[in-house]
Amino acid sequence: MRAPHFNALHPPEDEDLNFREILKMIHPDKCKHPMAQEATNHLLAIHRHFVHGSEFADDAGGFLSNDYWVNYMGEPAIIDHGRKMQREIAARAPEHLRRYMPYTWDTTSSLLMEQRAIPLVNLTLPQEHVNWVLSRLLEFCMLLHRHTGRAHLGLTPAQVLLVPETHGIAVAGFYHTAPLGGPVKTISGAFRHWYPATLLADKKATENADLEMVKRIGAYLLGDRSGLGTSLLKTHHRGFIEFLLSSDDDSLACYEKYRAILDQNFPSQFIHLNI
Repeated sequence: MRAPHFNALHPPEDEDLNFREILKMIHPDKCKHPMAQEATNHLLAIHRHFVHGSEFADDAGGFLSNDYWVNYMGEPAIIDHGRKMQREIAARAPEHLRRYMPYTWDTTSSLLMEQRAIPLVNLTLPQEHVNWVLSRLLEFCMLLHRHTGRAHLGLTPAQVLLVPETHGIAVAGFYHTAPLGGPVKTISGAFRHWYPATLLADKKATENADLEMVKRIGAYLLGDRSGLGTSLLKTHHRGFIEFLLSSDDDSLACYEKYRAILDQNFPSQFIHLNI
């Protein structure tokens, strides 16, 4: 799990307690607790993340994020193309689809998030949280395909951000977007093995390609970093993993099938994600 975010370091009754005051309280020079040094190092790491952001790799080259902003540092031409594609899609999208893009472009290479949003990179989540992440992603695909006629084609852990407080997600990185049925010009090289063989052979954008990548994210979040999911059959809900291993060509039918699996096998409840 990622370290707690900086705004969660103190309870509401201590709203005026700032970083330096907390540091003085727990620093080994003042605090004699045997874990004072560990706590100090942890606090410094949280503060560095909050002020400077942590670095992640993506298809453009890399970006910094502190969970409240994203600053892309990679190839300017690729970043610019992704920004233009995202804004073009958002301009023609219905309100519900735009909710999956809860950010504004502060500059041509930086995003400001409406709420705290965490990249999925290196995250492992319990089954009950992976359930709703996949539900959001499949709904995003269904809305994107039905209302814009486009495929995202780059749904990787770096391009999907988790909004823990609301059980929401934010989707970015529209570098590879293409019209459904149209030619695919680029893919994510680092996640080439996540794409279906038919897309690699035909080089045509399909709903199936986005759905396959969503399922790979599901396996990734359950702890299988390959995204393939077969190793999870003995450790996780079999029906859920079999869904991840199946193939679907229609995003609406896939979403409805997935919702039926959740309704039949898991309780419907909001479980707070402390991350």
